[in-house]
Order: sequence, then structure tokens, then C-alpha cells
Amino acid sequence: MAAPTNHTKLGLFVITGFAAAIVAGGLLGAANFRKTTIRYHSYFNESVEGLNLGSPVKFRGVTIGNVSAIEIAPDHRMVDVVSELDTNEVKRMGLTEAGTERGTVKFAIPPDLRTQLGSQGITAVKFIAIDFFDVKSNPAPSLPFAVPIDHYIPAAPSMFKNLEDTITKAMDRLPEMVDAVVMIMGRVDRLLETLEAQDISGKAVATFERADDVMKTLQRALARIDKHDLGGKAASTMTDVDLAIGKMSKVIDRLDGERGLLASAQRATDAFGEVGRAGHGTQKDLEATLRDMSEAAESIRSLVDAIERDPDMLLKGKAKRKAAR
Repeated sequence: MAAPTNHTKLGLFVITGFAAAIVAGGLLGAANFRKTTIRYHSYFNESVEGLNLGSPVKFRGVTIGNVSAIEIAPDHRMVDVVSELDTNEVKRMGLTEAGTERGTVKFAIPPDLRTQLGSQGITAVKFIAIDFFDVKSNPAPSLPFAVPIDHYIPAAPSMFKNLEDTITKAMDRLPEMVDAVVMIMGRVDRLLETLEAQDISGKAVATFERADDVMKTLQRALARIDKHDLGGKAASTMTDVDLAIGKMSKVIDRLDGERGLLASAQRATDAFGEVGRAGHGTQKDLEATLRDMSEAAESIRSLVDAIERDPDMLLKGKAKRKAAR
């Protein structure tokens, strides 16, 4: 026989489970009620396929909020994605500042902060990634409508958007590249035809043959130079030239310098000048002496002339003078 069902225990289990669910829901609701968030808008100029309500918003891999709304932007082209960020998480990152007088908190948005669509693996499930970007390569987009200044984070193109734009630009230039290749091939064909018509290949062969003959002649000339030892003779000549240059250097050294011949000649010239200046004081004495010497010379010359006329004058000069008297 089957045991009778204990309705009391079964009812108590159901009531206990129901009460536990109510308590858990209340606790979760209270936690969510105490949780404060900040809403920020980002406008994406690309498809947000795979991004859903409740998708995480991450700052360098750390979840700081979730997506609360996905709507069409006022220009009917872009997509407005609203991110609801946890205030406590934002405070931990140090990206908040005091707000209004009521004590509210707002996100201190740096000029290089951007939002970007990210993908989780290969499942194509997307999320919002917040990070810092280079302002020059990722400037803030110019939007054709007004944005909430204090609640706006500029969006940067995703990796797939950049790849798509690159491929699109390359495909747009493909016809131009094909035309350029066709034009180059046509020029190459015309050049080859010209070369064939002018027999450039035969002329090139003849040129190479002449170059080979020139190289052989040069080799023979070098062999003759080696045979007559012209290199050694040239080296000997250069040695003699070096010796001559050395001797000339020594001669120049003897002429130059404080003890050289030029300096000695200069000193001798200076000495002659000093002698001239010293002799200027005795010029009058010298002139008188020269006059006396001149008079003496005239007397001697007169005496010599008289003796030549009368050689016996020295013996009988006085007697003649007495007889004449």
C-alpha cells in the first residue's frame, strides 16, 4: 500500500519557497532602487546590428553600465544609443565631478573619450566600449542636430566600419587602377616594338663584344706595366720627390724662424741703421778731417809735379834760390 500524503509538509514547503522568492525579489528591488545611474547619448553612423537593450557598456573591459535605449537620431540617418552608467562605478574610475546644487553627480567627459561598438568573439553580440582615442585621428563628429552637451559622448567608428570604409575606397579606385595598368602595358608594348624595329638587341650584343675587347686590351696593358715594373719605378720616383720636398722644407726652416737667415739679415740691417744714427753726431768732425786730408793731398800732388819737372830740385833747390838772389 502507498503511504498517505502529508499535506501539511507539502503546504509548508510551498509557503516557504514562495516567501523566499518574495524576500529575494524585495532585496534585489531594494538594491536596484538604491542604485543611481547617469544616462549618456552616443550617435553612431553605422549599423548597430547585434546591439540589444541591456547590452553591457564597458570601460576597457570593466562593465560600468548597460544600454537602456536604441533609437533613430533626429537626422533620420544615425542611431542614438543611450548608455546608462552606474554612478558608483564611474566614481571609482575618478571620472565624476560635482554637479548641481542638489548634489547630483555628472560624468566629467575628457575631450579624447569616445564610445565604440565592440563585438564579443565570433557570436556577433555587440556591446558599447568606452575608451580614450587620439583626437587627431578620431575627432569628434560634426552632427547636424543639437546634442545634450552634459550627457553626450562622441562615437568613434568601429573596427569593422573602418575596414568597410577602406575596402570601399579601394574598390572605388579599382577602375582607375585598371586603366592605369592597361595604359602602362600599352606603353610597354610600343617600347618593345620600337626596340625590335631598331635592332637594339643586336646593337647591345655588339656593344658588349666591344666592351669585352676593351677589357682584354686593358688587361694586356696592365700585364706590360707589371712586366716592366713601372709601378716600382713610379714608387721610386715618388720617394725621390718626397726626399726633395723634405730638403726644401729644411731650407725653408733655415730661412724662417727667429734664428733663420731672414731674421739675421733683419738684425744686420737694424745694426747698420743704429751705426748711421750714432755717426750723425760726429759728421762735423769728419768733414773737417776730410778737408785737412784734401789740402794735404793737394800739397803732395804739387810737390810730386814739381819733382817731376825738376828731379834735382831736392839736391840743389836751396843753391838755386841763393844764386838767384
